[in-house]
Amino acid sequence: MNEAVSKRPGVSFRAVLIGALGIPLNTYWMTLTYWRFGNDAGTPYPIYYNCIFYLFALGGLNTILRRRKPEWVFSLGELLTIYVMLSVATAWCGVDLLMPLPEAICNAFWFASPGNRWADILWPNLPQWLMVSDLEIIAGFFEGETSPYRASILLAWAGPALWWTAIATALMLAYVSLSSIFRRRWADEEKLLFPITIVPLHIAEERHRLSKSKVMWIGFGLVAIFEGLATLHGFFPAIPVIPFYFDMGPWIDQFPPWNAYRWKGIHFWPIFIGLSYLMPLDLAFSLWFFNLFWKAQLIISTHFAWTTNTASGFPYIDMQSFGGLIALLASVLWLDRHYLLQVLRRTLGLRSPLDDSNEPMSYRGAILALAVAIGFLAYAFGRAGMSAWISLAWIANLLLIGLALTRIRAQLGPPHFEQVGMGPSNLLPAIFGTTAITSTGQAMLWLSYPFTMHHAQNPHPWALETYKLSEAGRMERRRLPWVLLLTTVIVVPSLFWAALHVLYNIGARAGADPFASGHARQVPLQLASMLENPTGTNTSLLGAVGVGFVGTAVLMALKLRFYAWPLHPVAFPIASAWVMDSALPAVFITWLVKAVVMRYGGLRLYRATLPFFLGMILSSSVIAFIRMTIGAILDIDMPFL
Repeated sequence: MNEAVSKRPGVSFRAVLIGALGIPLNTYWMTLTYWRFGNDAGTPYPIYYNCIFYLFALGGLNTILRRRKPEWVFSLGELLTIYVMLSVATAWCGVDLLMPLPEAICNAFWFASPGNRWADILWPNLPQWLMVSDLEIIAGFFEGETSPYRASILLAWAGPALWWTAIATALMLAYVSLSSIFRRRWADEEKLLFPITIVPLHIAEERHRLSKSKVMWIGFGLVAIFEGLATLHGFFPAIPVIPFYFDMGPWIDQFPPWNAYRWKGIHFWPIFIGLSYLMPLDLAFSLWFFNLFWKAQLIISTHFAWTTNTASGFPYIDMQSFGGLIALLASVLWLDRHYLLQVLRRTLGLRSPLDDSNEPMSYRGAILALAVAIGFLAYAFGRAGMSAWISLAWIANLLLIGLALTRIRAQLGPPHFEQVGMGPSNLLPAIFGTTAITSTGQAMLWLSYPFTMHHAQNPHPWALETYKLSEAGRMERRRLPWVLLLTTVIVVPSLFWAALHVLYNIGARAGADPFASGHARQVPLQLASMLENPTGTNTSLLGAVGVGFVGTAVLMALKLRFYAWPLHPVAFPIASAWVMDSALPAVFITWLVKAVVMRYGGLRLYRATLPFFLGMILSSSVIAFIRMTIGAILDIDMPFL
């Protein structure tokens, strides 16, 4: 790279402009491929295959520019800036985050009937300024074959879209502020590994020479063969295919209690395998061990008829997992207490050894920004009818879970984050009882469900990871919080526009999505159930949280006491995810391969084999993006395997 390019700002105007222009296009692509074919780019992985493709394509463009227009070559920082902006945008648009939001804010009106009595139960409690309630306006949204580009339709959606954009932006402001506070401690002092950053850095950074690695191309080609056969099989069924997915349901559904565990498919996702190879061995071992542990709980509970609902009933493994996350975060905050005290002293202008001049935000600015974000969220939720203390509890729940996942991802980089059933809509009624929450507060609790239902695509970890990437890309840290906020400001309105453009054409009721409508329908269904069936404190759920907290604390103590202790405490809460049920064989095989590599070849052989697994990630990402883009153009279902 020539000297002029190396001196160019990483967070340059053209990089931010390209990222900003790419966000609506990426959002439209995600919306179309999901609602038309049920394909979700915002997977439970910590990286997104569409963004890996964008980074790979920009690297190819750089190769051309280097030969013909060297002065136009993108610097590493510019590549990473574009990658981060599109990744954060993809996170916000995922089906486990805001993809269901446009439907969630209107389906209580569209699906109301004399039978469910939603008009009497729900409508009086819903904040109209966050909803779209006119049946003539939303008819086209659900039925399709209508143009959304009429003044009445656009005006009806504009107000709610702007308010939800403001709420999302306030959350991102809280995320960048917390990451600014913890960056120095976790990245510089503790020197956490940030394993997930290996993938974009090896693709974008010239010194890794990934594109010239024969080992990488072997992994790339192997996946390409399997994916190519699967693509041809879709057009010509006579062509044999090696499947990546096996449905075990028909084999075990009729054999209780063995049918008790929650996801009965088996996936061998190349991306999952590649990401699993980046994990520490003890975490990989612990993931499949504790997943079997959770399965055993469900099977035993079903055998003895202790439960009738393995998704949300006894043994309440999601709440046990939440307790484990809180234990992990509590231990980290306790160990960081002296650092946080110095941050506070610096904020108050007292003597402190900390220097925040090189931080993304000054500590004082970060704390003030965090206070502003919390204040706005409390105001918005209060305006919707939620009491101040419930609003603050909602904010605390979401921020604490996000901070815990941020720490886990920075330290160990597990291949998934799918923490289900532990958001405020589940936890707060268990703690306080629905009788202590006003009916309008309960309405807002479930109306905000798309933000809290899953945490697989929580943007919080991306803020800290962006700051870490800035070290390699020489990106100006003080610009990065503004870039992440700008991304949020652009992506949420883009999501509403894309949803209107696509769904007023095909109709939400006719869409092929398997999850988004299901997530959106939970809003009125669960709210109606909560309002009709008031409850007190759920001691069983709280007991499960306590069990998870104590279990994780014991595992942490054993890990600290015995160096060779094989079970990693981080795996305890995250191994319960539904995706781990499916990916268990892939994690086991990858752990076994890495164990052999480390045992007989050590770190040198691990580094030599790493490009093979990066090639699997890259190949799967590139081919999946191409497949789905072609499918969208030709109107053919070509899913991501």
